[in-house]
Amino acid sequence: MVRELHPDPLLCFCFVAYYIYIFTKKTDMKTFILILVTCFIIGGCKQTTKTTEVKNDSLQYPFAHKYSINWQPGDEKNAVLVLNCLKKYVDGDIKGCTAYFADTCEFIADKFHFKGSRDSLTKIIGDMRNATSSVSKNFDTWMTVYYPDQKDTWVTLWYTEKTTDKKGKKDSIFFTDDVLVKNGKIVHYDEKQRLFPEKAETK
Repeated sequence: MVRELHPDPLLCFCFVAYYIYIFTKKTDMKTFILILVTCFIIGGCKQTTKTTEVKNDSLQYPFAHKYSINWQPGDEKNAVLVLNCLKKYVDGDIKGCTAYFADTCEFIADKFHFKGSRDSLTKIIGDMRNATSSVSKNFDTWMTVYYPDQKDTWVTLWYTEKTTDKKGKKDSIFFTDDVLVKNGKIVHYDEKQRLFPEKAETK
């Protein structure tokens, strides 16, 4: 890596003024101070900071990617939309939950893939929720990102879901959900889960 050295214009002005005063002795101290202050003002106005941007083109990734890696922070109103959808599910309001989905949508989960109408998805989600007597979701965090190449907005959520079924059995699962939102509706919901290790039995 080669580092380029650029002289500081303010420092150069100061040196010039100083040597004029030392070698000529024709400038009194008041005039010298006036020249020095002027140099500071001129140097401060003209001095700019240059930053070097690292382009992704210069990076060598060991693996190829299918989706764009060019992203930026997205509009948080999309996160609110997805969270409201999940809140309706927790409350048992299935129609309110699926109202946030587009007329045609896709839902992917563990050993499950649905692609079809919102009405069909409403029945599926309703059956899932009715199998439990209570559901809660405890969120670690979420993030909204926008991909300008695809003009896509994704909301990613990390949370633990706790459920109690109709027989009283309790369970906890950690989820990471990737949700694609277009025109104020969920068009793609990708749910990934991680099971917690079973607690060791105490003797």
